[in-house]
Amino acid sequence: MLEYTLLIPLLIIVFAIISRSEAYSKTIKYISYGYFLILSLVFIIIRERIRFKYEHPPIPDIYWEKNSVWCEIAMLLYLVPAAIILIFSYIKWIQKEKKLKKEKLLTLPFLILSLLILLAAYIFYFSFILGYRP
Repeated sequence: MLEYTLLIPLLIIVFAIISRSEAYSKTIKYISYGYFLILSLVFIIIRERIRFKYEHPPIPDIYWEKNSVWCEIAMLLYLVPAAIILIFSYIKWIQKEKKLKKEKLLTLPFLILSLLILLAAYIFYFSFILGYRP
């Protein structure tokens, strides 16, 4: 279960952005919370079922295939909506500002770089840690 602890920062970041953003209605916020919580539960349950089914040595190749495919699907289901939420929130924040200051425009490259680093970290997490295939 320790391998799932890296999902917590992703969920915290997404939940913090959703809850603090004024761009989303309460309905959209609750739907987003539910989506990510249910996705987390389904991801962990299915991945543990795959592991339980093939836990006896020698581990067959079908385990590695099913595990890798499931982790790739989960990666897309987590990261695409998270990226859309981050980008949409930033766009709404910029549109809300009456007067864009130089300091706020300087945050754009930092935000994009941070988003790319976060995306790369979670692609690595899903592909090479959870979805590892020898």
